[in-house]
Amino acid sequence: MQEQSTLVKSEDDSFEMESVDRIIWSHKEDTGPVVVIFAGIHGNEVAGVHASRRLARSLSENTDRLNGSIYMISGNLKALREGVRYLDRDLNRLWGEVSNGALENESNDLGSPELEEADELLATLNEVVNEHRFVTQDLKFIDLHTTSAESCAFIFFNDTLENRKSASYFPVPQILGIEETIHGTLLSYINDLGYPAIGFEAGKHEAISSIDRTEAFLWLYLHHIQVYTLKLREVHYYEKMMHGDSEIEDSYYEISYHHYVDDASQFKMKEGFLNFDPVYKGDLLANEKGEPIYAPKSGLIFMPLYQTKGNDGFFILKGRSAFWLEMSSKLRGSFINKYLHLLPGVEKEQERVFTVDLKVAKFLVKEIFHLMGYRVIRKDPHTLICYKR
Repeated sequence: MQEQSTLVKSEDDSFEMESVDRIIWSHKEDTGPVVVIFAGIHGNEVAGVHASRRLARSLSENTDRLNGSIYMISGNLKALREGVRYLDRDLNRLWGEVSNGALENESNDLGSPELEEADELLATLNEVVNEHRFVTQDLKFIDLHTTSAESCAFIFFNDTLENRKSASYFPVPQILGIEETIHGTLLSYINDLGYPAIGFEAGKHEAISSIDRTEAFLWLYLHHIQVYTLKLREVHYYEKMMHGDSEIEDSYYEISYHHYVDDASQFKMKEGFLNFDPVYKGDLLANEKGEPIYAPKSGLIFMPLYQTKGNDGFFILKGRSAFWLEMSSKLRGSFINKYLHLLPGVEKEQERVFTVDLKVAKFLVKEIFHLMGYRVIRKDPHTLICYKR
């Protein structure tokens, strides 16, 4: 069964996805920041495409007010035209292969529609970067998404200081650590190239409010990085549109648990969960292959799977204090980094990379390395690999 996109369109959003090109809209300036916006990386998440087209219509009438370059790029064109998340493989999970040169291997028959899409996206991305990198290093990237569950808007990002700064402009929850649980994302690929990149989740796939929130986010982003200046009343208007009537605290959250699903057709999430709903250890959350799935810990449910494609059954979040974030900002460039290899169970593999033996280092390992600015990936049940962000 394919997951159909049934977005109710307003009159301004009545176009068909068959008419979407790879470049939705672009505008080039010789000075100022360069903003690259990706929309529709998942084919059933069309709100970002609609919002980009809305924004493009307005900007095309006001190009004299732009102080920078903008590129709006559509993601999985084939899946967008079918109205499904993906055709063969998740386009937002295979960028680790791109990093490893899968697309450059001449003997490799791409085969998968998503690998072909990735090949075209990579060519477009390289063209934009090569056009601007010798003129400015101020390239910034955005990835637009929606969820299968009812949700407020939120921002997710790999936890770098530059990404934190970009995310801090917006009055919505902010999710840390997603790169440690979801691998092969486009955002991680771009971050590894050395550029800031944040993701925006606007709400449920089918909701008109998801288009409105995405458009509001884009206007505010352009304003805060000084590509397009809004009036104060416009800033307040778009902030209110982004936040809506959400009662979720605009704070930082971190993923503490990820339930991976091999076959989404064998997974059934318990009905009624909304993003950020509290759950408690032992609560029944889902059924998988006829077996009940209980919450392994207490926290906030995040991105419960209510569609027939995808491998992320659900996440559980925990809050992160502003004090912890401030402390980590101060420690990331400190001298302490030079002595991490002296901690019990820690070995330096190469510059900016450590392995940790959890049979020796038993307490607060992730917390310590997060404070120092490392991405922590579990290699096996007893080993962590820590990469400097």
